[in-house]
Amino acid sequence: MFTKEGEKNVDTVNTTIGAGTVLTGDVRVEGSIRVDGEFEGKVEATDTLIVGESGRVEGNATVANAMIGGRMFGNVFASGKIELQRGSQLLGDIETRGLVIEDGVVFQGNCHMGEVADGPVRRRDEIRSGFDIGDELEEDDSDV
Repeated sequence: MFTKEGEKNVDTVNTTIGAGTVLTGDVRVEGSIRVDGEFEGKVEATDTLIVGESGRVEGNATVANAMIGGRMFGNVFASGKIELQRGSQLLGDIETRGLVIEDGVVFQGNCHMGEVADGPVRRRDEIRSGFDIGDELEEDDSDV
């Protein structure tokens, strides 16, 4: 858990999707959300997304922090820190200021680290992924 000076210890969870629950849709949470069941859709939280060991999330998440202990299939944009716990799986791209990956994690995707400008209010379609080589080539055409 996040316990270093200046970081929150996630003691209160505003929303819980319990084990055995299957939920589809988009969710926006003021605070933290914990998923121990199955969730499919977009997650936005002003604090922390916690995916428990039995949890499964299929969709993109825009949060302040994320702690993944189960399975996550989608992109995660965190203005703070992402923690991938032992035995977890993350298949998707991540953008974050800080990253912790424990032993035994499966991570397949791209990682961009640094300051995340917009924090939890950022929308995934506003984020430009990858490097567009075509723009670079157009600028250099005059030299040919």
